[in-house]
Amino acid sequence: MSAGIVGRAHTISLMGLEATPILIEAVVLNGLPSFALVGLADAAVNEARERLRAGFHHLGVNWPNQRLTVNLSPGDVTKTGTGFDLGIAVAILEAVGYRGFSADTAFIGELGLDGSIRPVRGVLPAVMAAADRGFATVVVPARNLPEALLVSGIEAVGINHLAELAGYMGVDVQGKPTGYEQRFTGVAHDVIVDTGMDAGPDLDLKDIYGQEEALGALEIAAAGGHHMLMLGPPGVGKSMLAERLPGILPDLTHEQAVAVAAIRSLDGQEVTGLPRRPPFAAPHHTATVAALVGGGAGIPHPGAITKAHHGVLFCDEFAEFSAAAIQSLRQPMEKGWVELSRVRARVRYPARFQLVAAANPCRCGMAFDGGGLCTCSARERRTYKSQLGGPVRDRLDIYLRLNRPSRADMRRGGITDSATVAQRVRIARARALARQEETGVELNAQLSGRWLRAHTPIGPGMSTHLEQALQKADLSMRGVDRILRLAWTLSDLADKDQPDDDDLALALALRAGAP
Repeated sequence: MSAGIVGRAHTISLMGLEATPILIEAVVLNGLPSFALVGLADAAVNEARERLRAGFHHLGVNWPNQRLTVNLSPGDVTKTGTGFDLGIAVAILEAVGYRGFSADTAFIGELGLDGSIRPVRGVLPAVMAAADRGFATVVVPARNLPEALLVSGIEAVGINHLAELAGYMGVDVQGKPTGYEQRFTGVAHDVIVDTGMDAGPDLDLKDIYGQEEALGALEIAAAGGHHMLMLGPPGVGKSMLAERLPGILPDLTHEQAVAVAAIRSLDGQEVTGLPRRPPFAAPHHTATVAALVGGGAGIPHPGAITKAHHGVLFCDEFAEFSAAAIQSLRQPMEKGWVELSRVRARVRYPARFQLVAAANPCRCGMAFDGGGLCTCSARERRTYKSQLGGPVRDRLDIYLRLNRPSRADMRRGGITDSATVAQRVRIARARALARQEETGVELNAQLSGRWLRAHTPIGPGMSTHLEQALQKADLSMRGVDRILRLAWTLSDLADKDQPDDDDLALALALRAGAP
């Protein structure tokens, strides 16, 4: 063993979805036996020393009985997670005299005590970053190989054991698995498959009896990407409607599918292909702010709003969420992203979701049923209404009141199916996209106020009506903009070049049910 040889390997460090290439350097120097890992590593990275020592022993390689120093560069970037293990092992093997790898190879993987290579989170965004940074090859755990193969422009190699690399480097690994030379060549492909978080094929709008108004509002929300709030007694169908919204949304584009898959990879889910359907996230009403928008100690983890990126966030029992959790939705609803700051890191996660909130009309849920069934006092009703979060309510486009279906509705059954509605939604979205191609805006719900006021024709009567609503504080300026956005969606569904006063009146009516 020659002291002073610097072994090198490359890996990728993730800070949320943002990636930084990391150079791993290892050197063995004369001195008392020690192991120093420097470079702003967290506890998970520092614990690699024990996994490495056991892995080397299982491999039959003597652990350096000298002063061993491993440096993670750049040193001012926080490193977190167990994906550094494989790169550190390669750097140490080179430092003790074995053959190294070329500088265009990156290593990602966790080392087990028996030398096995375990899967890690975030392989897809890490491999994407490696390809962008010019790496030619990335070595990943075999379990993570399917998601690594989703990235074009880089060769992905999946391995199960450290011996597969050690044998290539010149280590005598008799009796251990080898075969790094027989690479699994990564082939770029655009195979689209459904995953477990996609809406199931059995969720169809034909299962909904009655609720014609609600079905129409759901179609409008899908066509324009509008946020909505449904109020109705328990069991009236609010959850059924929300769960079927992804089924009438257009399929994800390739770029959207990659973004959704990257988020799932970072969340630790197994990614075997690109999702086809928009995601659906339904946090429980007891969810904390950290669970909803992201957080946690050290590097913040993505929350439900990020897992619903390019899809639907369904908040059932909306009034039962904590006030802090409800208000935490305000900025992401407007911006499409959330920024989380901690002592050690600041992370930005995408959060372009469509919010569907559902709540009972009162604490007991019987306020709409009449006949004196409601047991809530006037004060309890006011308190319950206030829990729906005023500033967030102002950011919703559609307020929908649901009543129990009649006997005739029950006998008639479903009145439409998801495929028919989805086709109309696709046509409306294509019309909006063609019109807004120069603005870079995909959905009517994202149109800017300046564009709306410059391009939306408003008749004198409707203009006066909106002005009076503003003066009475029945509407805010944000509310006016949302009415204009709704009007454009109604116009697209009706195959018109621009909205008229009828569209504006209907858009205003869709917000008239504000609690």
